[in-house]
Parts: sequence; C-alpha cells; structure tokens
Amino acid sequence: MILPDLILTSRQNQVWAESGMDSLGQCFDKKHFKTYPHTVEYRYNSRGFRDAEWPGDLTDAVWCIGDSFTVGLGSPIEHTWVNLLQRKLNQRCINISMDGASNLWISRKTIDILTVVQPKLVIIHWSHFFRDEDTDSSKTDEGRRLHHSQNISTKYQIEKFFTCLQSVEEQKQSTHVIHSFIPNGPSVYDSARAVKEWDSIKGSSWPTSPTTLAEFDQLIPWVKNELRRFNRYNLFRDSLEFKLEFKDSVVAIPELEQIDRARDGHHYDILTATNFVEQLATVISALPVY
Repeated sequence: MILPDLILTSRQNQVWAESGMDSLGQCFDKKHFKTYPHTVEYRYNSRGFRDAEWPGDLTDAVWCIGDSFTVGLGSPIEHTWVNLLQRKLNQRCINISMDGASNLWISRKTIDILTVVQPKLVIIHWSHFFRDEDTDSSKTDEGRRLHHSQNISTKYQIEKFFTCLQSVEEQKQSTHVIHSFIPNGPSVYDSARAVKEWDSIKGSSWPTSPTTLAEFDQLIPWVKNELRRFNRYNLFRDSLEFKLEFKDSVVAIPELEQIDRARDGHHYDILTATNFVEQLATVISALPVY
C-alpha cells in the first residue's frame, strides 16, 4: 500500500452531517448556522479524507494539503477550494487535510508525498503558527493534534514555521510547490501585510515600514523597543530575513482576504474559495513546463 501512514483512521469511509466547530453546539454564530442555505455533508474516503478515492495515476494529480480550511469545514464539498480548482484545471486534485492540523503535520505529509510520489504539483495551504503536535509518534495523527502551543514565544513559532517550509523546499526536487496561507495565518513575509501591521502600531514620528533587513537593523533604538513592547520585533525581523533567504526559490500567493463565511461562521465559503482558485490558476499558468 502506497503511503500507508497517510490515513485518518477515525474517518475512514464515514459520512457525517456535522464536524467539529461546524455543529450547532460549537459554531461561532448559531443564527448563521441555522439559516445557512446549503446542505453540508462530510463524506470521507477509505483513507479518511474528504475526497473521492485516489486515482490510478498519482503523479499527474495536483496534491492539496492543509488544515480545516482545506477540508472545507462548514461548506458543501462543491464550495471547497480543492473541488473548485479541480474543475478549473480539469485535472484531478487530491485533498489531504485534517481539522486542527499543525504546520508540522502539513510539512511531514508533504515530504512523504514528495519523496514517494514525486508529483508534478503540490499546493500547501499553511495553518496557524500556534498549533503544534504531540511528539509521541505512536499516536494517530488525529491523536497528536495540539490546537494551541503552550508557553511558546512568537519567535519560536516563526522559526518553527520557517523550518517546516524550508524542509519542504529542500525536498521538492522537480515538483512545483505553491505556498499559500489561511486568513490570519503564517504569511509573515507578505509585504502588504507587513506594511499593514507596521502602520497599525507605528507612532507619528516612525519611519515607513522597512523593506530590507539592513533598513530594519538601522532603526533607532526606541522604535525597536516599541516593537518589542508590541511583541512585533521578531515578527518583522524574521520576516525580512526570510524574504532574503527564500525570495528566489519560494512560489507563493499572498494571504487570502476572507469574503464570505461557511456554515460554522469561521471558515470561508465559495466566494473566498473561488478568489483563491483564481489566484492559484494564475500562478500555475506561469509555472515552467506545467
């Protein structure tokens, strides 16, 4: 059996009407949940993923990997970005996603796929910084989920994410990998977001947002102290350092703007997913030999 560890055992061949926070008891907005106009069903394949069974030719498929935003929590499967991308490209897209997945999980599964399958294209939809996983590898992937890291600094979370991304980039070989980011996720090197973050906290006498590591390091001490007070010093510096290190190798799209919300009141629905797919299609069309 190819990729025998790529299984979510509790969901194999299951059909559910609700899942996690997409339920009346856990949703963000009960009124929105009750008045949501579409039927939502979670139908999982024999590996426990919200997808059809895998095709015979795995190398020609587009592999899509992420957390609940890739599962499409709260939306009909027809509204999910993976399903919309499959129709847009007229090419099989395989959905490998898990509610509450950490970036460590995403990177491990991506590396397994890159190593064993070596597909033509992988799309990663990275999760939150603050998620982690239990180090006990004898547990199932679902059992290892830690939805919130405890007592871990922002700097450590950023470094952990960069390690995840770098490990994927080092393993990709001839596979095209597109990196993307959930709303309010780890898109720390997105220039537009960095400027927005800077402008939201800067004082009237601050300079404009630095665009290079050298500009950041030349900031006057009291500005650096203010950034530390706002817990943003490492975020900005590591972001610029990341841009310098990976600018020529990483193919990425900016953090998504959330236009609509799914039944659970948190995840995005068809309008946001469609916008995401249009951005992906533009990047894919520009890839060499694809």
